[in-house]
Amino acid sequence: MKLKHLQSALSSVPTPQFVQPNITLEQYATSPELTSYIIFAALAKNDIGYGKTVLDLGCGTGMLSIGSAIVGTSHLILVDCDEDAMAIARENVEAMGIGEFHSNRSGDNEDVHDNNGDEYDDYIHEEEEEEEEE
Repeated sequence: MKLKHLQSALSSVPTPQFVQPNITLEQYATSPELTSYIIFAALAKNDIGYGKTVLDLGCGTGMLSIGSAIVGTSHLILVDCDEDAMAIARENVEAMGIGEFHSNRSGDNEDVHDNNGDEYDDYIHEEEEEEEEE
């Protein structure tokens, strides 16, 4: 898939923005263009795609998950503490025809478990910066 094709597909998402963003939750729209670049960067690192699971914490309208699904990611877990955001994400996922929600639970990431019952930590990936020695 080419970048422009992914951007075009993401342009079809019915509700790419929040109707009334909650400023305290730092909600903002992720454009189809930005989403496409993020998805292609993740593909290049083999972080998403066939056989992979994406845990989208703070999924908002679901743009990153939808982009991940379009490029063939096998499993998606969408989580947001805002029930309104989860409702938008659910509508977007269903409208794009990429899958069904098996659960529509909103909550903090510490409440998320995968299908094996394993709990996800607060940090999925954390890189430590090396201190320069003088």
